[in-house]
Amino acid sequence: MNSSLGHWLLQRRAVRTLARRFVERMQPLAREVLSAPQATAPAGGQPDPTVIPEITALMPRVSERPSDAARLTLLIPGLSERHVFGGIATALQFFDRLRSSFAEVRIVVLDELHIEPRRDAFYSDWPIYALADLHDRDPEGPHVVVCGNRASWTLPVREGDLFLATIWWSAHLAHRLLDWQQQAYPARPRQLAYLIQDFEPGFYPWSSRFALAAATYRHGERTLAVVNSQSLADFLASQQLHFARTWVFEPRLNPALAAARSRLGNVRKQRTLLVYGRPGTVRNAFEILVAGLRQWFAQQADCAHWRVVSAGEPHADVDLGRGVKLQSVGKMALDDYARLLAESAVGVSLMVSPHPSYPPLEMAAFGCRVVTNRFANKDLSRLSAAIVSVDPLAADTLAAAIEQQCAAWEAQAGDAAEVELDLRKVEFGLPFLDGGDPFDFAGALCRRWLADCGLQGPGRAL
Repeated sequence: MNSSLGHWLLQRRAVRTLARRFVERMQPLAREVLSAPQATAPAGGQPDPTVIPEITALMPRVSERPSDAARLTLLIPGLSERHVFGGIATALQFFDRLRSSFAEVRIVVLDELHIEPRRDAFYSDWPIYALADLHDRDPEGPHVVVCGNRASWTLPVREGDLFLATIWWSAHLAHRLLDWQQQAYPARPRQLAYLIQDFEPGFYPWSSRFALAAATYRHGERTLAVVNSQSLADFLASQQLHFARTWVFEPRLNPALAAARSRLGNVRKQRTLLVYGRPGTVRNAFEILVAGLRQWFAQQADCAHWRVVSAGEPHADVDLGRGVKLQSVGKMALDDYARLLAESAVGVSLMVSPHPSYPPLEMAAFGCRVVTNRFANKDLSRLSAAIVSVDPLAADTLAAAIEQQCAAWEAQAGDAAEVELDLRKVEFGLPFLDGGDPFDFAGALCRRWLADCGLQGPGRAL
């Protein structure tokens, strides 16, 4: 055999070896591709009604930078400043509390194509990559990956990667990543940390999304649950949902609102009725809210003296009768919201959910007489004599509760237009006003998580 033929045969064997290794490496990914629902629209441009876009697979691949060091990945719907409030803000606060226990961290943004993060956030100077930018690399150090367009691209996953889910579809995707990771690496099975901030199947009627959201709670043996409020944790337990480990934190007043409350001290309450109005969020029961206000206006002779304001989500003003409108101020800057809370005498905030929600607690913290609703085991009236919990929730029961709270304020005010109140004397039964760390269990959680997964942190104590 001449030397050129021998050289050709050696090259051929090398190519065949590389091809075989490539196929072996890509087999798990191929299974993901074949089973992945693709968020594509048909030729007419209309969304495909057979597809649930938010669960479009986040397809993994073996990292170009293999490492068994612990890296924490936060899976979050959005990161632009306009999205960072409520549940996303809490998720970022929790992630910030955890990240010092890991050798590396990253944020994976699931549902945005481009992001505009806050300039003063802890992640504001992190490099931002589109998923397409990572087709052949896995960056070191903290960074952000934007995955709104992910149907044709892959996410590098290492042996030491751990995932923090923050909403049901992020948990759905994370469980598939864990399945793939277990196949791709000969490692101890990984656990998922799942920040549960509501009973999310209830966001939908009985449907595909209801079933998918409920299924994310059914991986209890590998789920570390971090639950927002004891009332929600008790509800989950009542539904026979149990997890490998559970930590519970209670809501705390937003630090900016807490600072404004401290600055205000004494406030002057006026005949302002503040409602949490979100017509686009069905669990806030906007239709019942409006019907209750209208019934209150129809049956109460002196209610036309009250100003009625809706904060939360912008909407058209709503006619309540007698020439009075529910005036929408939409989503407010926190300082403006604090001033409105401070001047409002009565607050109404509904939530058809086992989670207590923040607005009724914020209203009570600023000295409002509050009307809210009971749900299952949730009853906020146990926390303060200033809170009335409606049960059952309907227009007539809501109107009666509003009338009761307004009448109590009128009796206190007499003929005066304002009532002075010292906010420093407002108390109620949650640690909502204590300013403590809601995640004081973070160190114990990380140590347990890393130990259960056979991983090491960076050697820094929390």
